[in-house]
Amino acid sequence: MKELEKKIFDYLKAHEEDIIADIITLAKAESPTKDKAACDNCARVLAGLYKDRLGVESQLVPSEHSGDNIVSVYGEGDKTLLIVGHYDTVHPVGSVPIRREGNVLYGPGVTDMKGGDVSAIWALKALKELGVKLDKRVMLINNSDEETGSDYSRPLMLEKAKECFACIVCEPAFGVDGKIKVARKGGGSITIKCWGKAAHAGNNPADGVNANVELAHQIIFAQSQCDYGPGGSTFTPNKIVCGGTVSNVISDYAEAVVDWRMCVPEAVDAGKKIFAERKAVLPGARVEFDVHVGHPPMADNEVNRKLYAQLEPCAADLDLHIEKTGMIGGCSDGNDISFAGTPTIDGMGVVGNFMHNPNEQMFLEHLVERCALLASYINRVQPVK
Repeated sequence: MKELEKKIFDYLKAHEEDIIADIITLAKAESPTKDKAACDNCARVLAGLYKDRLGVESQLVPSEHSGDNIVSVYGEGDKTLLIVGHYDTVHPVGSVPIRREGNVLYGPGVTDMKGGDVSAIWALKALKELGVKLDKRVMLINNSDEETGSDYSRPLMLEKAKECFACIVCEPAFGVDGKIKVARKGGGSITIKCWGKAAHAGNNPADGVNANVELAHQIIFAQSQCDYGPGGSTFTPNKIVCGGTVSNVISDYAEAVVDWRMCVPEAVDAGKKIFAERKAVLPGARVEFDVHVGHPPMADNEVNRKLYAQLEPCAADLDLHIEKTGMIGGCSDGNDISFAGTPTIDGMGVVGNFMHNPNEQMFLEHLVERCALLASYINRVQPVK
């Protein structure tokens, strides 16, 4: 290891149990997204960690419809680095016990992504305690509604991202081998609504217009638009919401939801255009498409690849082997920040498995090295062009 990286690693190794204790403390402050009271309590616990570990007074940004968001600023400088992480989880309060078995920590959000939130704090604490003077200020945003699409916190993050030369997302690494995420598919949905005309299925079926049949045509059309090749978009009809009322009446309304994934920014408008121009197939039927973009793609672009290139020497100086992903399917707040123009690197958090699962787990043997990698990167990352 290089001299500074060894000091960072050794400091964090000496405080490994303290880091784990902080992750457990934050996990115990359970925070399912739609439970505002629980989320607000978690926000205050997390703000307390910023205060206790870094001496930082965090700003709690109130949110009427979700938990309060947190903005914390560490250090000074003419340029600003953004670190984002959510503290909400998908598990109902009391449904997932916290336990430690050997080198595995189990609990709600330990990997996705309270482990990453705590790692960012300790990465900065290591730099602080070792006397490393940063050439930048670091702004950290912890939001409360990422698991439901960040609808309420997104404006805050995008506004703050305008001030920043780069963004680090402390979501968990990809897979059990800890790959860094440099590109993510965007995600959205298309709700297909079909209207027909009711009629008696026995006496006069020809007088009706079957909304179920119209929906079937539209589902097949949506599926036909899939491009499974590199950079392609997919339209997957995964949910039939409703179709008809009783078996002897021609259905006059049917509805389904299509999952939409896209890899390149231009696919957002292209996908919207496909369904804006689509008409009903059956005479007398009517169809509408409600198109929603949850997160645009985090593109596999040059600036994001350059950010990753700056991470490689940090890993080498810690004697770590790292790899980056190709395009992956999940979304994060990094999608929106990258799409808005701020260079972004994702998956800089902990290594674990079974996210969004009662068996969610974090692999403790990787905790110190991942935290040290983050600390080295925070210290060394520079603007890219």
